[in-house]
Order: sequence, then structure tokens, then C-alpha cells
Amino acid sequence: MPVLDKARELGEEISSSQELLRMRDTQNAMLASPEASNLVGEFNDKQKKYMALRSQGIELNESQQKDVEDLEKRMLDNPLIVDFFRAQQEFERMLEGINNIISSAISGESSSCAGGACSDDCCSSCSGC
Repeated sequence: MPVLDKARELGEEISSSQELLRMRDTQNAMLASPEASNLVGEFNDKQKKYMALRSQGIELNESQQKDVEDLEKRMLDNPLIVDFFRAQQEFERMLEGINNIISSAISGESSSCAGGACSDDCCSSCSGC
């Protein structure tokens, strides 16, 4: 089926994109660092704990909120984590741009995002706004 062949081709292009390669490289560097890896693990553990509380209708108390803020600050102070977050955002912007183009093609609308053009309609998928 030609559509599936094109989808496979697109997937292969995405898998070799600079955005994905950079995201993987920064993730590997982050996880190779004991400090960064521990911060990410601590964040994941606390996120699960606090999400479970919220799902039960329990709001975080002041101490828990401060704990979250302190952990976020420590993470943002770690350059390896920040590099990974930026690379992840770049990759997600690329995927969003691809989705916008596909959606426009399906609906028959002209896409102001096609070709990387930036406008109010697609500003989140471009890097120039």
C-alpha cells in the first residue's frame, strides 16, 4: 500500500533526523551523569507520588510544593538536563510541524506552516517566532 510505504519512509527520515539524534545524545549524556540521573530519578519518583495524591483529590501542602520547586530549580541548574529538555522540545516541535502539514494535506487546507513558514497559525511548530 503506497500510503504505508510513505509512512515508513517518513519514519525512517525522522529516525535519522538531527533533532532525534541530538535528543538521544543529550539523553545519553544526562543519564550517564550520576548527578543528573539521580535528579531525574528523584523527579520521577516524586511526580508519581504527587500525582497519586492529586488523583485522590489531595492537594499538595506547602512543604510538598516547596519540595517540587526546589527539585525543579536543581534540575534547571543542571546543564545536562537543560540540554536534554531543549533537544526534546526541538524534536517535539519538528513532530508537531509534521502533524500540521499532514493535517492540512488531509483537510485540503493550505498550510501556512508548510516549508517552515512561520505564522500565528503554526507558531508553535516553527523555530523563528
